[in-house]
Amino acid sequence: MSNNLVKVLTCTMLLLLMFANVGYAFLGLPGTDSLENLNLISATQVFDINGQLISKLFEENRIVVPINNISPYVQQAIVANEDTRFYSHFGIDPIGIIRAMAVNIRSGGLVEGGSTITQQLAKNMFLTQERTITRKIKEALLAIIIDYKFSKQEILQAYLNQVYFGEGAYGIEAAAQMYFGKHAKDLTLAEGALLAGLPRGPNIYSPYVDIKAALARRELVLAGMVKEGFITEQDATQAKAEPITLAGKKKRVVQASYFLDYIANELVGRYGANRVYKGGLKVYTSLDIKQQQAAEAVLGQLQGAVLALDPKTGYVKAMVGGRNYEESQINRVFTEVRQPGSAFKPFLYAAALNQGLTANAIIIDEPININGYSPVNYDKKYRGPVTLKKALRWSVNIPAVKLGQQIGIDKALDLAKGLGITTIVPEDYFLSSALGGLTQGVNLWELTTAYTAFANGGVLSKPLAILKVLNENNQVLEENNIVQQSVLKPEIAYILTDMLKGVLEDGTATPANLGRPAAGKTGTTDNYETAWFIGYTPEILVGIYAGNDDRKPIGISGTEVSALWGKMVYKIVAGSSPVDFPIPPNVVAGIPICTTTGKLAGSSCKETEYSAFIQGTQPTAPRIDNRIKQWLAPDDQQNQAPEKQEQKSQPFWKWPWTRLPSF
Repeated sequence: MSNNLVKVLTCTMLLLLMFANVGYAFLGLPGTDSLENLNLISATQVFDINGQLISKLFEENRIVVPINNISPYVQQAIVANEDTRFYSHFGIDPIGIIRAMAVNIRSGGLVEGGSTITQQLAKNMFLTQERTITRKIKEALLAIIIDYKFSKQEILQAYLNQVYFGEGAYGIEAAAQMYFGKHAKDLTLAEGALLAGLPRGPNIYSPYVDIKAALARRELVLAGMVKEGFITEQDATQAKAEPITLAGKKKRVVQASYFLDYIANELVGRYGANRVYKGGLKVYTSLDIKQQQAAEAVLGQLQGAVLALDPKTGYVKAMVGGRNYEESQINRVFTEVRQPGSAFKPFLYAAALNQGLTANAIIIDEPININGYSPVNYDKKYRGPVTLKKALRWSVNIPAVKLGQQIGIDKALDLAKGLGITTIVPEDYFLSSALGGLTQGVNLWELTTAYTAFANGGVLSKPLAILKVLNENNQVLEENNIVQQSVLKPEIAYILTDMLKGVLEDGTATPANLGRPAAGKTGTTDNYETAWFIGYTPEILVGIYAGNDDRKPIGISGTEVSALWGKMVYKIVAGSSPVDFPIPPNVVAGIPICTTTGKLAGSSCKETEYSAFIQGTQPTAPRIDNRIKQWLAPDDQQNQAPEKQEQKSQPFWKWPWTRLPSF
């Protein structure tokens, strides 16, 4: 009966071969012109903004070698254990199919498949891994065609260069180097037999995973080689006694790992995993590898994240999702939603400017109780009259809360939502939000993106990472354009930026002062759980947060994070000429203001700041109203500006806070 089946199957396959051309048309088979030029699975290449290759997504570690550079032991071991009739069948093995059917019937399940080396080559190189009758027919037909067109050595060469050996090694040369640190042509019988046993279960038989399983599998391979007459029993015994000396797994250092993960997820969503993993795409991104290197050096032992954007375009220039990718692949740029602290205050002050207030508007810093809510300043001091600019640059809490009450906290929250903050909920519409006390918090991606509107003259730049994608034939699959939205008047954005410049010049972020135009805001949450700094120059916007995953206090403030920002951005802008933020035509800047009166600074003013105004709103005389005068009486001088002296006595971040160090 089995002989008759063999004859039937043989005749059927010969008929399929005779009608191969019909099969090409009917089944849509791929061409197989030359095994030497077959397109092995290609990795997707990812390039930075300057065309420099960053890395390859899901790269197959493969080094193609000719058959004469592959140890004969490997060739014999593969044939003996994968396809004993390889040199005699015509691409498919009718005897092997019948044997597999019998085994499967006896076992009551799918135990053996009967696939030849040629069929495996056809499936892995030309077809999908789906389990359908149509795919099996295509596989068989392709195997017959390949066997007809190419020599057995050409087929074996292609197979050994294609097959996966585990540990990221595709092809026998990469496997020889991965496991033994040598070339495939130099493998001993014992080494070749071990590698030949891996394709059946690379994750099971890898000696890096389970050395006992690897050695047991090697014994089976050697027994198969003896059975097929490739080696003697004595050869097998000697090989079994040979100790395994592994090369040792080497860490692959990949730059921009978190960014590559982000890119991969975006591409898989558009093109599917199979095409991204195997399609040989070329992806051109906005990343600048030099800026990425600067960003990766920032966090050190701190946990946190870094995001750098070009505020004019939204291009993602650098992304670091944690201090150590090997330790954790969680991208904290997106996943960590945290209280922003005072890094949220610019939304409040921008809303106030929208309502017609000016940078020199005076708010009294004094003890308050609003329906039981009594916020305090980080140093528990009261400064009396302060301008909005001073209150912002020194991140004083009480003026911020009073400002929220004055303009309506909803104005600040609605503005933040309009700038892309999606985590604001109805429960946030309370005055504590003026200090960044949100129900859920924000993530670094959205908070940094929102600041593009401040840095870019009121125009919000949506983040853009993938600029262009080409297929394996260099045809353009997509080309993406900048997406922007006008959300603030240019003069409002400039005045806010001018106020935030004071934060670096003479405020809570002086460690970030680059000696060139820059602006930003610190943020530190209760108990030092999270520390932020979002800062920008006209060329680059960088957001950094530091905070432990378990929410235990990180122990540093936004001031110290601003120092990290300074180190990073200094590297980025080094060598370039300083550029200032462009002043809108209807704005006047550099007006000297007395911080305690809000009026033009006179000779008796104890502290002067320089502010920007919409033309016509700037003060013209140093006149002081009576309400401010009472705060400037001799008895109250201690409340006016004592912090200026205290700043010099010790570093700002070592001040003894007790509650709500939100600055």
